[in-house]
Amino acid sequence: MKVRVAQSYGFCFGVKRAMDLVLQLANQENRKKIFTDGPLIHNPQALQVLRDQGVVPLSEAAGEKIEGTIVIRSHGVSPQRLEELKKTGARILDATCPKVKQVQSIIAQYAQKGFYVIIIGDPEHAEVRGLLGFAGGKSQVIQSEEDLNQIPPAQKLCVVAQTTQNREKFLELKEKIEKRFSAVEIFDTICETNRKRQEELKYLCHTVEAIVVIGGKESGNTRRLVEIARAEGVSTFFGETAEDLNFDQLKHYNEIGVFGGASTPDWVIEKIVDQLTQLTGQS
Repeated sequence: MKVRVAQSYGFCFGVKRAMDLVLQLANQENRKKIFTDGPLIHNPQALQVLRDQGVVPLSEAAGEKIEGTIVIRSHGVSPQRLEELKKTGARILDATCPKVKQVQSIIAQYAQKGFYVIIIGDPEHAEVRGLLGFAGGKSQVIQSEEDLNQIPPAQKLCVVAQTTQNREKFLELKEKIEKRFSAVEIFDTICETNRKRQEELKYLCHTVEAIVVIGGKESGNTRRLVEIARAEGVSTFFGETAEDLNFDQLKHYNEIGVFGGASTPDWVIEKIVDQLTQLTGQS
């Protein structure tokens, strides 16, 4: 068996930056408690590393006086949520991804100009919920062409994308929006690193017999990678850890590609690669 590992695996810049900031703070002497506003990263193994350092989600502090530091994760938060966090009296450490901050700025700027903001993305994703708060109530999240029918008529539109959005879906909806609406400003705000990862995955799909995508089950980014691989027509396996994978099935493939989500730690990917490599000669 030949195992091909994607070049761009492991944490993306935004996730790595957030993890580094929190771990640096956790390693300081005499530091107070550290809370994150939601899971810092959508990966159970990485969250356990943080928990071992005493870093826990704010939701686990119910009824407890909040002291120390609250970390805003890479997804960012709305202005309203930021004010709520400040009222706790805790120190705020903003680990919002710089790319997400750019999208927040675009939305705020165009909302002030009277534009109706359209976000192409997942309405339940933390990043998107935060972005909506910068639009002043004049906004909508869309996922399909049918959603365009809900956009109020005679509006100037500002269109952005969730930074981890599937690029093909974004381009498809961009084209339909341009055909249907005249006063439109469209910004391709998909993260460049994310775009390159999607392109690399598509290429990898055509060089192997099967793809193994490794990442958290709650990670939207990882789920989109699975969707892309399946759309390319290659046998696709998905798991958080080695325990989630069917190695009895995998050992029958001659060439397997391994791809990790943007929130998947290197060591999780490397462990699975080692196990796949050991299957050589067993099929």
